[in-house]
Amino acid sequence: MRYLLIATLSVACLTATAQTKKKAAQKPPVVESAPAKDKPAQDDATGIDPGTGTPLQTPQPPQVYNFVEQMPSPGFDLGEYLSTNMMYPIAAKKANIQGRVTVRFIVTEDGSISDVTVIRGIGGGCDEEAARVIKAMPKWKPGKMTGKPVKVYYTQPITFRLTD
Repeated sequence: MRYLLIATLSVACLTATAQTKKKAAQKPPVVESAPAKDKPAQDDATGIDPGTGTPLQTPQPPQVYNFVEQMPSPGFDLGEYLSTNMMYPIAAKKANIQGRVTVRFIVTEDGSISDVTVIRGIGGGCDEEAARVIKAMPKWKPGKMTGKPVKVYYTQPITFRLTD
């Protein structure tokens, strides 16, 4: 009896295992998609292929010109502005430092001053004073190219001279 029970259980297990393997081996039904169009999509009204479009590009920053048709100009007397607003640095006075500081800056489309840089300095605090006065300037008349205001580099020498 014992052998009969073991034999029956063995046959049942083998049958169940075989059925499980059959189910695993069966492939799921394949769903076919609609056939692709041979022609590219066209705008019905015009018959023009709209295409896939072009990727968006980031606009380039505005160009800064060295020379333009109409150079920027201050709307005030620049010499008077510099002599009125410039203070001779104490360290430069004590060290008897004199000379020319060359400052480069950008006059923007709206006439404001930006990117002030000392190209050539003499030290003693004169470089910093020249940059400070240039940064504090009122707006200029902007430079123009083909009638439109543009950014323009401008170079301004500033002379520091001690008087007796």
